[in-house]
Amino acid sequence: MFAKLESYPAPLLELVAEANSAAKEIPPLFPLSSSVAVNPFLGQASEPLAVTSARLARVAGTRITPPRRYWAEKLAAGEITDADLLDALAAVEGQFNAPSLKDIKSALTEDAAKPEALPTVAELAADVSGVDWPGLIEERIGAWAASHFDQGQALWQQARPGGAFSAWREFASRDLTPEIHGLTGFGAFVAATNRAHWRAIGRSAERLGISTRAAETAFHRWLTTLGGWAQYARYLLWQAERSDEQDDTVTELLAVRMVFDEALFDLYEDQIAARWAEVVAAHETPVTPSTDLVIDAVLQDAAERAQQRELADSLSQGTPRGIEGRPDVQAAFCIDVRSEVFRRALEAQDDRIETIGFAGFFGLASKHTAAGSDVAELRGPALLQPGVSSRTVEPEKADLDRRYAARARRAWGRFKLAAVSSFAFVEATGPLYAGKLVWDSLGLGGKPNMDPAPQLDSGIDLETRVGMARTVLTAMSLTDNFARIVMLTGHGADVTNNPHEPMLIGGAIAEISISISAPIADV
Repeated sequence: MFAKLESYPAPLLELVAEANSAAKEIPPLFPLSSSVAVNPFLGQASEPLAVTSARLARVAGTRITPPRRYWAEKLAAGEITDADLLDALAAVEGQFNAPSLKDIKSALTEDAAKPEALPTVAELAADVSGVDWPGLIEERIGAWAASHFDQGQALWQQARPGGAFSAWREFASRDLTPEIHGLTGFGAFVAATNRAHWRAIGRSAERLGISTRAAETAFHRWLTTLGGWAQYARYLLWQAERSDEQDDTVTELLAVRMVFDEALFDLYEDQIAARWAEVVAAHETPVTPSTDLVIDAVLQDAAERAQQRELADSLSQGTPRGIEGRPDVQAAFCIDVRSEVFRRALEAQDDRIETIGFAGFFGLASKHTAAGSDVAELRGPALLQPGVSSRTVEPEKADLDRRYAARARRAWGRFKLAAVSSFAFVEATGPLYAGKLVWDSLGLGGKPNMDPAPQLDSGIDLETRVGMARTVLTAMSLTDNFARIVMLTGHGADVTNNPHEPMLIGGAIAEISISISAPIADV
């Protein structure tokens, strides 16, 4: 049993706060099962663009704005005007040492220097040893993490004692790869670390001279070197926060990464100590944008203002399609390019048909248990908690047949991938698959059998259902002048062997028609 945070000394608690803050700087990476486009600057949403540019230049060596020749072309073409630049300059006035309009235009002739991230101990050690320690660390953490975070694809799953840090300690204390490359005694070094990842972070920070002031960007820097696993861990934290819970996977991965650098520092201290002290001092300085970064931020802002002006002009010139009186049909479709052709075709059938675009699932998140399964799948925006549940109901024999067939497919799949049978499987059965390959290539396989119609949770009474309908319609601003038929239309997709299946499906599965003959306020 680990000690409670309250019992830790004050200096360690300050590092804990900085580590948790650094975890929030990382954008979440959603798994393929629920792919979501995430703002890569989500962790920096509260700070100006120029500051974000300085921060990511320090911790990731990343430039987040286009090269200046791109802006120069926009200005030459008249797409960005002096008025846009002056408005953008006014927005940063008082925040930084704002440049003038003349400075902005003079800077367009040459690009800013490419940013370079502050080096980690592993990078300094690589410089003096010739060993690619950053690449090795990323590879070994990735090899462990791919197994640790596996959700059923691996036939042989790794043991998961405790959290991520405890599981990695078990793995790394027996992993000989770092020692083969020259990190002598690394297994014993890992085994000697504290089982509590906060204690491990505290020890590594003390050994590496990381002060509380340096921790803000030093921790962020280490998290950017994890090959995307920190982003996945941030997703786990995101999910936990939705349920008012806490998940420490991000900071546990931070502890893993710091232990590697602590071990390397012990090995190469005599050769890198002076340079590392300079790096720590740089991390202690406030994140302040340079003049070049402010200029780039102003150019970005000016371009966005120009685009907004152009869009506003386009919208003001359009004539929306209107229907006098009460429409015969109002059909709401997901805002999806695949729905656009259906909307246009439906509107062309009659002038009394009105279509509406709205975000998928119409704000009604649900979870559904498919036929022959006990797993409740989320059917709604990944950012919302499901408020409705449904399940497929079919005769007992049909349900059992589905389950037996699924088990047989899983058994056959495991046989094909087993350690021994996989070697001879292709040679022995390959010719038998020739017919199937031709059949599928010609599209003759047909569509999979659809599940029976789902049934909503019987615990939802009529009043609750009416309230849900009201919420959906109000969210679409559809609160008066109803057609007699209001149709909410979802969409799905048939996908074969594509890991991005959830993104392609990307919408509600069913179509629902609601007949309304009274204003929603009276329902």
